[in-house]
Amino acid sequence: MRADDLLVLLEIARCGSLLGAGAALGLNHTTVSRRIAALERELNAPVIVRSVQGCELTELGHSLLGSCEQIETALADARDYAHTRKSDQSLSGLVRVATTEAFGAYFVTPVLADLHKINPDLQVEIVTQTRLSPYTSGADIEIGIGEPVLGRLGSESLTKYSLGLYASDEYARDHGLPRSVDELHRHSLIYYIEGLLRVEDLVVLGQLTGKRHATFASTSVQAQTIATLAGAGIGMLPAYVADREPTLRRVLFPEVRIVPEYTAWLASGRLRRPAAAAVMQAIREAIAERQSELLPE
Repeated sequence: MRADDLLVLLEIARCGSLLGAGAALGLNHTTVSRRIAALERELNAPVIVRSVQGCELTELGHSLLGSCEQIETALADARDYAHTRKSDQSLSGLVRVATTEAFGAYFVTPVLADLHKINPDLQVEIVTQTRLSPYTSGADIEIGIGEPVLGRLGSESLTKYSLGLYASDEYARDHGLPRSVDELHRHSLIYYIEGLLRVEDLVVLGQLTGKRHATFASTSVQAQTIATLAGAGIGMLPAYVADREPTLRRVLFPEVRIVPEYTAWLASGRLRRPAAAAVMQAIREAIAERQSELLPE
């Protein structure tokens, strides 16, 4: 039985698919499939069950995870020993974080960039999502908006943040600004495509303006911000994104102040990559230091 075949099995357990495991290990789909087939021939029994949704481990596959994890730990220890000139706290290996577009760009990315600079052997992957999925995404850390979905044990409240209305100086000059919520219906509004939203905490525009939807809508916060800066309308934006733009001003504050919450989930110890806990702690510390950006007075 080859040790690297067991590492492939561990990555399939983390990612839930052959394709995801291959991407994490730098192998193609065919190689991953061949490694698993070799392991199953050696054991004379299946270790995974393939389906349209991905892969699930059999009872035998689950029973091997402890051994898989021991092999991964031993290899990590060997790598650390080979780099004895580095600090004992050096981080290495892959850490995958799934997070929202804006929070990922403004908070998670700076943290991971700093960690990577002092830990060159740390491999980082950031993928975007809006909410915690009920299915595994192969991420060690998942960050989403709103209450965690059912079945995600170990989820934690990460931080609240302020969401509000913003307009550019150009828009204010050309169209004026609303003096009350009732006047919003006269203005072009920039926000998510509410019909595509899967997070109830963000379905707020209709509550403010009746049944009216955004006249300039996008699933991307970056696109919403650029449209607001260009004077296309009044944008509903996170404060930590909009407050750093000198040409944007807050509208109807504090009358319109939505406070959603980011929730985080750290993969269970067996499925978590070794450096993930340290990365999660670094993200928590960055949030604590930058609370004034997330929840401005």
